[in-house]
Amino acid sequence: MQSKKNTSLSSEKGPARLRGSEIECHGLYGRGKKWGNPLLVYKNDTEARPGYNTRTRHEYREEKSVLLAKVKLLAKLINKSRRITAYTGAGISTASGINDYASGKDSKALNRPQLKSPFDAQPTLSHRVLGAMHRQGMLHHWIQQNHDGLPQKAGHPQEAINEIHGAWYDPSNPVVAMEGSLRGDLFDWLQEEIQKADLCLTLGTSLCGMSADAIAEKTARRALKGRALGTVIVALQQTALDSIASLRIFATIDEVMALLATELDLDYPKTNEDLKKRLKRETHWGRQCARCGIMPIMGPCVSSAKGHTKAAVYSCEKCASTCFRKDEKTRRLDSKGATSMQNIYSVPYKPNGDRDITLKPAQRLTLDLR
Repeated sequence: MQSKKNTSLSSEKGPARLRGSEIECHGLYGRGKKWGNPLLVYKNDTEARPGYNTRTRHEYREEKSVLLAKVKLLAKLINKSRRITAYTGAGISTASGINDYASGKDSKALNRPQLKSPFDAQPTLSHRVLGAMHRQGMLHHWIQQNHDGLPQKAGHPQEAINEIHGAWYDPSNPVVAMEGSLRGDLFDWLQEEIQKADLCLTLGTSLCGMSADAIAEKTARRALKGRALGTVIVALQQTALDSIASLRIFATIDEVMALLATELDLDYPKTNEDLKKRLKRETHWGRQCARCGIMPIMGPCVSSAKGHTKAAVYSCEKCASTCFRKDEKTRRLDSKGATSMQNIYSVPYKPNGDRDITLKPAQRLTLDLR
């Protein structure tokens, strides 16, 4: 499939900018704002993803004042949303040292560490911010095109992430080849989320026609009918869905997420060392929520003893109101759980690898990664 011709050309008056409609440059919510068009910072006429519905590798950046205004608008959308889904591609992980497909060799996004192995990669600032957004109830679901496990390393629970293209760390979810078929249960989960999300944060993906791109496209099209807040696209390069985006931001993802965290007054780990300390402090190894079945429990853990002869019942904070009676005495626990069970997880899978979120805690698959 041939790419559409980019509209950016050098200008005789001032720097080169993206030549496109107001919506293509800024999104539906940018109409009438009189923002300056994004600046061309890297020119490369080759296709970003040859063979797909792609654009060229040109890269653009917002002027600082426009970027700040767009992030303020993004924060307002997040506070207004009822259900937010993040849809992330290779661009969110480039700052960790993992290469992507679409960037040119002189890309402005290539300031990244050199890794001996992609398995050595650590979460980026964006992974840490999204993880904190989930823990604070702002992010409800994450659809991940990458296989790298960085969301989980950042503390995002497996329960709330759909690794639609496969995962390096999940034997039941092998990486899907470019022309392969998506796993049926994960595709069904994707379809469910398409119906639920009213705001899609699309970060670092070229949106070149993958099946999972439907979460971004359909959320955007529902917004055109007034039935959703729509899709926010953050990327340096143009995408095929820019013309229907609710908000379009041309910048690196880490730059946007750092500004967003400040705008939301979000408490998040500033470094990976801080992240490790927090996870160690907030992870209740060996304790399983009696209601939703998650193990280990991340964040606050509530306990209630059922008498002298019965073991304590544990609950994550989200389930505590339904796990215990109103008159039942409960207490919050510190994270000194069963350290011998560190790196043991309970996940909503049957022994044959099929995902089933309705499984009771005792029926779920236990993964021992010690």
